[in-house]
Amino acid sequence: MRALVLLAAATACMAMPGPQTFPLSLPASRATHQTTLGHKIHELGLDVSMEPQKPGNVVISPLSISALLSVLMMGSAGRTRQELLRGLHFDDAHSENDVHLSFQRLMEDIFSDGPDVTLNVANGLFLQRGPGIIHNFTHKARIHYNSVVSTLDFFNSSVGSTETINKWVKKPTNGMIPHLLTQPLDPRTTLVAVNTVFFNGKWLTPFDSSLTLDMEFDTGAGKVQVPIMIGTFTVNYIDIPELEARMVAFPYKGNRQAMYVILPTGQPTANLEPLERELSVEKINSLIGNMTKLEMRVGLPKMRLSFKSSLRDTLKKLHMASMFDPAAANFSRLSTLPVWVDDVLHETVIEVSEEGTKAAAATGALTFRSGNSNIFLVNRPAIFFIRDEVSSVPLFWGRLVRPEPLRT
Repeated sequence: MRALVLLAAATACMAMPGPQTFPLSLPASRATHQTTLGHKIHELGLDVSMEPQKPGNVVISPLSISALLSVLMMGSAGRTRQELLRGLHFDDAHSENDVHLSFQRLMEDIFSDGPDVTLNVANGLFLQRGPGIIHNFTHKARIHYNSVVSTLDFFNSSVGSTETINKWVKKPTNGMIPHLLTQPLDPRTTLVAVNTVFFNGKWLTPFDSSLTLDMEFDTGAGKVQVPIMIGTFTVNYIDIPELEARMVAFPYKGNRQAMYVILPTGQPTANLEPLERELSVEKINSLIGNMTKLEMRVGLPKMRLSFKSSLRDTLKKLHMASMFDPAAANFSRLSTLPVWVDDVLHETVIEVSEEGTKAAAATGALTFRSGNSNIFLVNRPAIFFIRDEVSSVPLFWGRLVRPEPLRT
């Protein structure tokens, strides 16, 4: 028998200048299929995030996980296919072809490679040389997910194949994930499927790096010193008294993507799960729709967050278990040989820093009136997410518990 190893990698490199105000109404050209898919990607992201994780920072890419599971569903059949379809929050009424077409359109639409915003999604399929893999599967993966398809010799060159895949991941993630695989692959491997997301976004007015200060960040279990970027800007804001929290949106240049930070107002605590469980997709969309513009003094940690985890147990708990069972997995549309999923690895790296000229930031600082400005200081654990505003797709979702200071 053969083992199928499935891997997901996601990275965001964010140069975060000061936020700009942006329109609360989304572009009229937003397609229905995008918002429907965005809703389902968000639901899966919440499912994964709310499963127990190791203590500390948690950062995932719902888009990356969903895209990879959808590619896998394309090669599945029977019970395994039904579990993946429902795990992706689709049901029997949805045409599987429509699901793949929706992902194809989304990937084409969100792609950006400009000087201010870069958003790239890359898919790679690495196959064992020889018979087994069904051509129709790789053909559809190329069409719908723009997958790069390569053949390797896992059986005779496990170490070399591992190095090849790591080099491939390193390139689309701009070097931020150089070693997704830390151990040589099992020689029985038939297929390694990889999805990467790379995001680099800027705003028009940067934070002034000369105003960045080392301040206390209360983790709920103790206090640590971290650099905090400070500025005064007009932002979209909402108070959420029923959740004892507040939320601010920081849009990127072009108003296509935005970062949202949900900051609890009670005693600092590393346990953000109770708050997160109240944040359904409908609740989040309602909050975003009711945000208003407000001039605020804001402070964000200058930080690097990294997270790497196996999602095997999480996906099993989410009723996607048969694909991991050699006796139950059905990937008959992927291979003529019996295969199953060995593991799902997910790695995310996010960097938050200032960028831009001092003069541009000084203009923002001059608009500050201490007597009239509210304060939104992220100096305690918080929830954050980066969203594509047209499709409502959450590119990244995370819990900030203890920032890793970014010294540049």
